[in-house]
Amino acid sequence: MKHSLIKVGMITTSILLSCGITKNVQAATNQPDQYEVKVYADSHKVVKDNRHIKHSVLEALGSSDKDEDFNVQYLDDSNRTNYQNNVTYRLRKSEDDNDHELQYKKRYPISNHDVSRAIQQAKSEGYNGDEYEVEFGENKETLSVTKEAKENLNLEKNAMPNAQDSLKILKAHAEKPYSETLNKMNQPSLIGPVHFERHKGNIDGNKVKIENWDIKNQNIVEISAKVNNEEDAKRVQSAIVKKLDQLGIHEKKDQLKTNLIFDNY
Repeated sequence: MKHSLIKVGMITTSILLSCGITKNVQAATNQPDQYEVKVYADSHKVVKDNRHIKHSVLEALGSSDKDEDFNVQYLDDSNRTNYQNNVTYRLRKSEDDNDHELQYKKRYPISNHDVSRAIQQAKSEGYNGDEYEVEFGENKETLSVTKEAKENLNLEKNAMPNAQDSLKILKAHAEKPYSETLNKMNQPSLIGPVHFERHKGNIDGNKVKIENWDIKNQNIVEISAKVNNEEDAKRVQSAIVKKLDQLGIHEKKDQLKTNLIFDNY
């Protein structure tokens, strides 16, 4: 009996050690948690006069008219100092959720598909996010280091807090290095709010999100999907591009939503 217990203990220890080694290897290789594939549709061809996506387009993308409405706003100082340093603070509210979502994000450009190097740089600068995600566009790849939180603000529907309240809420959930820059922000300024609607679709068996953003007098229509690795990202992106090309609605130029929002508000 004693011999059996020793064997069990040795096996358990071996499993625990191997799990620890696996985690350490993953950390050392600096691999992203996931990829977000992004492809764009020509809004002039797919958005109606009432600024909603045409039913025929949604149907072709495996979706329907049913959508989920969101309001989004960003917070920065009057000089947009954080944005210029590729840091954004965002609040988002869905009509289907009682909570407001808080997002703290730092972006790094990825050169020559070297994701590991971008993650290594982020960690060296103190950006240890809840998630390391590659934004996988057709013409550009970007590493997003993101932390998120939620809070129920007891506001009506999709109402958003003012600048001072937004700063207070973001400070309450912030960790370093985000907390350091937020604490220096004495005169916060809002960028937004911006409205967008989201539809769930399916392209060749791949679940996608179809988002239609109202940014001042223009619309941005984005089709995206979350996947686990670069191989899947390329495969899903190819499927989306093929479908949009077949429909004659493919916008080949990457539409940088965050940049457009900061440029227009």
